Amino acid sequence: MEEEGKKEQEEEEQQQHEEVVVAEEEMMRGGIVEGGIEEVGGVKMLKRVEFWLYFLSYMFSGTLGLVFLNNLGQIAESRGLGETSTLVSLSSSFGFFGRLIPALLDYSSSKAKYKVSRSLSMAILMAPMAGSFFLLLNSTTIFLYLSTAIIGACTGSVTSIAVSATSELFGKKHFGVNHNIVVTNIPVGSFCFGYLAAFLYQRGAVGGSHKCFGSGCYNTTFIIWGSTCSIGTVLCTILYVRSQRLTLPKII
Repeated sequence: MEEEGKKEQEEEEQQQHEEVVVAEEEMMRGGIVEGGIEEVGGVKMLKRVEFWLYFLSYMFSGTLGLVFLNNLGQIAESRGLGETSTLVSLSSSFGFFGRLIPALLDYSSSKAKYKVSRSLSMAILMAPMAGSFFLLLNSTTIFLYLSTAIIGACTGSVTSIAVSATSELFGKKHFGVNHNIVVTNIPVGSFCFGYLAAFLYQRGAVGGSHKCFGSGCYNTTFIIWGSTCSIGTVLCTILYVRSQRLTLPKII
């Protein structure tokens, strides 16, 4: 009886092993890796709705934040701030600390034994960033410093999280090619948003000085940037909802 029981147990284990092997082979043929994430190459990625949602979300958040920081000196000058070094240092410092936020999220999630979706993290960070652009409509200096700190931190976080988000959405096999395609949004977005800001700034310039003074120089730009970032938040939320079928059930 004991021998028959052992034999049946061995047969069950063998059957389970064969089922696992068959499942792994099917996953490999379908381009699925462990964790339920599909390995997507560059050309195939461009045909995905998820890619364009991700591309635009990145452009409307991280890239937009970089454009704001690049124009920070001129924004401060238009508001009559003679010394801009403190403001620039503030943006750099919070940009650095913002890059540490993803590490803190990973640490806390590993302790709690769950993983936070990168696209969800990006959407959460983009919301206060959008609000900060609208805060800049207030000409008070304190709001300029506050908004600069928030935008700097969120920009640093988004650009850092985006590296992991690319592999989470499209797999690790073609990560190098995929992420290089994604970051093409930076020069494209920098040109579009930067040119728009310069055009609106020059329109308010006084005489032939090509310089604009007053809080109204960038108000229209801030409204456009804030609205754009709000749209990016919505797009990133849609990306999170759509990407759930590509990730593990434990990812929230």
